[in-house]
Amino acid sequence: MSDLEAINGLREEYIATANAGDVDGWLATLTDDAVFMPPNEPAVTGKEAIRSWVVKSFFDPFDIQLSLSHEEVEVAGDWAFVQGPFSYSLTPKAGGEVIEESGKFIDILKRQSDGSFKYARAIWNSDNPLPGQ
Repeated sequence: MSDLEAINGLREEYIATANAGDVDGWLATLTDDAVFMPPNEPAVTGKEAIRSWVVKSFFDPFDIQLSLSHEEVEVAGDWAFVQGPFSYSLTPKAGGEVIEESGKFIDILKRQSDGSFKYARAIWNSDNPLPGQ
């Protein structure tokens, strides 16, 4: 399997597990020392901290419909970076208005001992204006 095929497979697994509400499957796409840098919040470091954050912020309150694509993929040895657009819809499980978001991201991936890649760092931001702008 080529690096590009492995990276595209990881993206598809990330999307499928998020959309299925499969927290453990989604976390399996991350390195143990992953760092997430969400917009307007402090960085979240380590898989277990990310679990707590993502369950509270996304998986528990919402049904998720995530889409993302890679516009650029660069591999340098055991590291790769990808960038592109994302969008998601969050449907509140308790009822209410669907939240729509779109933006862009940069992810840094790390090759694992079996040749696969996992997400090591993730940063993203919104294309939507801040409230009041």
